[in-house]
Amino acid sequence: MAEKVLFRAAVTAVVTLAAIATAPVAMAAGTGDTGEVSVQAISCDSSGWLPGGDPRERCTSLGNGVLAHSKRRNSDLNTTVLRTSYYKREGTAISAQLGRNYNGSTVYAAATTISSGATVSKSWSVSGDKTCLNSVGLLKYSGGSYQTPVAHC
Repeated sequence: MAEKVLFRAAVTAVVTLAAIATAPVAMAAGTGDTGEVSVQAISCDSSGWLPGGDPRERCTSLGNGVLAHSKRRNSDLNTTVLRTSYYKREGTAISAQLGRNYNGSTVYAAATTISSGATVSKSWSVSGDKTCLNSVGLLKYSGGSYQTPVAHC
């Protein structure tokens, strides 16, 4: 079992590095928003947890993919980065907006096209260490809207 896990980790690292090296990067609408596109898959268990079980990282499994939300403190800049990602496992491409709700404020990035097999992420920076405040990741498109469970600390 340990060999299988190590092999999986090595393959994931190679795929992630390849995706980073070839992924286009674009700015999304709004101050502090960034967008990234890669082919890295996101896995989510049925209780809304990403691997590792960190309460600052939550997810929702959808029929065609996984919506994930996380937050991390950047102590060098005294900011907290909130990140929402959607991995589209299958199906036709959609135009969707990724967003976040944090401290009672909902923000959506500009709509982007998400194709089968792609991961799209949007990030927002807020000042100070806000990792313990509740936040959720959001996905909105013509077929409906979804959110992750609450990320906290």
